[in-house]
Amino acid sequence: MKIYISGIGCVCALGENIKEISKNLFEQNIEPSFPISRLKSSFEREYPVFQVSQDILKQKKDDESFSFLFLRKALDEALENAALSAADLKKYRVGVCIGTSVDASFKCFDLYKSWKQKEPVSNSLLDKYLNYSISQNVLDYLEIKGISQTIVTACASGTDAVGICSKWIESGLCDIGIAGGADEIDLIPYTGFIKLMLASKESCKPFDKNRKGINLGEGAGVFILSGKDNGKNCGTVLGYGNASDGYHNTSPHPEGRGLKKALLSALKESGAQIEEIAFINAHGTASVDNDAAEAKVFNALLKDIPVCATKGLTGHCLGAAGAVEAVLSQISLHCRKIPKTKNFKEADANLHLIPALENTDIEKNIALSDSLSFGGCNSVLVLGGKI
Repeated sequence: MKIYISGIGCVCALGENIKEISKNLFEQNIEPSFPISRLKSSFEREYPVFQVSQDILKQKKDDESFSFLFLRKALDEALENAALSAADLKKYRVGVCIGTSVDASFKCFDLYKSWKQKEPVSNSLLDKYLNYSISQNVLDYLEIKGISQTIVTACASGTDAVGICSKWIESGLCDIGIAGGADEIDLIPYTGFIKLMLASKESCKPFDKNRKGINLGEGAGVFILSGKDNGKNCGTVLGYGNASDGYHNTSPHPEGRGLKKALLSALKESGAQIEEIAFINAHGTASVDNDAAEAKVFNALLKDIPVCATKGLTGHCLGAAGAVEAVLSQISLHCRKIPKTKNFKEADANLHLIPALENTDIEKNIALSDSLSFGGCNSVLVLGGKI
């Protein structure tokens, strides 16, 4: 079953809406910055990140997280694109499926600090940790009822959320789906990646011989999905695949075993032939092991398909990464070109893969967007452009 995308919205370091992001995706005048005013650690002046604009950050309400701020901004844009209001949604069975990492897993920090310092733990902190759901917050924000699920599969969360929500529509659980991912720069993953020696002090260099690791990013990407074309069609979800390789807590299987299974599953479901694929938007974190595993799979299954890697423009947005990159893939299909891979300068002879060196025109109308995450989760979306 073809799942129609009737609206998209996005907030990330590239811009605060689809128009800005579409421009900056190809102009690429984007650089990471240091999170001096937001994070307090011994590393805050050493490891750059891709932050959302101050204009967006200052709009945060006292009772919401930055992650939900990004999500509601992207959601408002997606609904506007789809010509839907909250009142309109009350006429349909709605499903909300949002992927996140920080906004689910790391909301215990204040609670932990209180416990560690032997201070009384407030009921409000405990309730916030145990009962918080960013997906339920969407229903509350829109003042509608529906099914909701928050997906926490680390860096594959956003991709999985779009895929799972598509399955809900396909199986008849809902008429309209709100799917995507949202995450913010946070002290725990920031220092965690540094201590794992996976973070770079320079701008990240996906697939480059001299890549030294990731830059964190933040943002949100949202899709409005439906089983019917409402006349606002801006793309399609054609297939989704997920597989776990269970190889290591933080490293992918060296041969990309899980990614290969997820990719083949997504392609089979989509019915797309390899020769119909315009490009792959790779996970491309610029970490040594991740890029190597992806390259092996692409060379084995998708030889000669153009590859782009957009984390040199957005950073690694964790649970939002897959959703943001799916939005960028849709923008590329709409613009009929893929962005060059920023900071790529020297090929790695061990990878046998050279990503797009320049903004490159495309004629085909199908893209792949893949995500690899800690814990061995691998997810792939097959996306179609506007019909």
